[in-house]
Amino acid sequence: MRLPLHSDIGRLQTYLPRFVAMIGVKAWDKRATALLQQARGTAFQSYVVERYHWLELELAYLRRWRQKAGGLSPRMESAASTSALRFAATCVEIDARLNPRGRAELRGRLRDALKSDGGFAPLYIEVLHAAALSSHGFEIDLPDLEKSARYDVEGERNGTVFTIECKHISADAGRRIHQKDFYRIIHELFDTLVPPGSARAVPAIILITLDDRLPAADASRRAIAGAVRQIVNEPLETRVRGAFFEVAKLSYAANFGFDPITDRTIFRERAQELFGANCHAVTTADQYAGLTIVMRSLVEDDHTKPQLEALKAAARQLPTDKTAFVAVQFDDLDFSELLYPHVAERLQMVANYFFATRDSAHIGAVVFSAYRPSRRIDPVNEWNPLVVCWNPAFNEEFKTGLPFQSEIDMQIARSISDTTRSRRATRAEFNRSPSSASYRRRAVRRRRQRGQLARRPS
Repeated sequence: MRLPLHSDIGRLQTYLPRFVAMIGVKAWDKRATALLQQARGTAFQSYVVERYHWLELELAYLRRWRQKAGGLSPRMESAASTSALRFAATCVEIDARLNPRGRAELRGRLRDALKSDGGFAPLYIEVLHAAALSSHGFEIDLPDLEKSARYDVEGERNGTVFTIECKHISADAGRRIHQKDFYRIIHELFDTLVPPGSARAVPAIILITLDDRLPAADASRRAIAGAVRQIVNEPLETRVRGAFFEVAKLSYAANFGFDPITDRTIFRERAQELFGANCHAVTTADQYAGLTIVMRSLVEDDHTKPQLEALKAAARQLPTDKTAFVAVQFDDLDFSELLYPHVAERLQMVANYFFATRDSAHIGAVVFSAYRPSRRIDPVNEWNPLVVCWNPAFNEEFKTGLPFQSEIDMQIARSISDTTRSRRATRAEFNRSPSSASYRRRAVRRRRQRGQLARRPS
């Protein structure tokens, strides 16, 4: 099949009603309402929603805006809106080209995604590669949806046939402390983090040290939250021991200095220097002179194990008589981070270890990407920045006609100069998204009206 690739927001928005109809209007409205309510909650709750469910949130906002205004303005075009609308459009185009069994499978996966913690992320990588390959002149099939094979994508151009198996790596894979569980605790402690009259409070650090991993059980979270509330009113250097954790109250000035750190990236880097690279930290000291909560584990994270397990599982699903690729998507990396030299080197090491195993002889390359809105790299085609690690057993002649080279490599080279000049992406690329800056400002105003946030002292 060949899929059309539209870039005009006026054309893309016409796919929204058909996409929602594929899922079911009632099911979509229920999920969209829940996500929008969470996004209007505390700053920590909205962070989790925007981080893990940016695609659903963007589609929900765009659909509501379109219903109220009668259409989407070209001024609303952004990386997030274009990526979300292209995902919806590609799903509709794929649905129209699948057989009845494949159509039922696709719609079932979309409905199941609304109930899962991962959302559309596992399906996003398949749709991304199907649309991108089709835009570069490849004929594609989706065997896994049609239940004709166990791999996700099959492509062909000029007699060269290849297969792709897609794997999504959760942000919590290999972590002792899952981000969602951590922010659930922070959400429960919101009143403790930002208490009434907190502008006169003395900043302090609440350091939570786990013996191993953070349990997902509600009782475990309540035990940690209770210990934090208990120690807040105690003097500095107080320690409280729990069943699987220890809580300590430390001086903010002795660790972070007397001046509050307002930049989130700088604060995170400083916290990792002080308490370890795998710690999780949040603070309200920049605005409210409140508390900083840091959580760490005595056991180091191991991200390589789930990555290698995903690669080996993909190799077993791919046929050995065709050139095969494994596409891996990360949930916890931005595109700019994906292109950092040390991150690319780490990914190359994981791929080389995988290529050294017996099961990878038929794998041509491992392709790494990030679950984030697409950035415009080429004025004609858009392809998310990829880190492509080729199997050293494949020579240049063997690569002829295969994807993930030539044009894509040049796009990566052009994107490196844009994304590695700064540790953060430029605001101009994202600040026009309807669900980002303006949405958060309105949410802050609503919370202030409800009395959840204290204003800065004059």
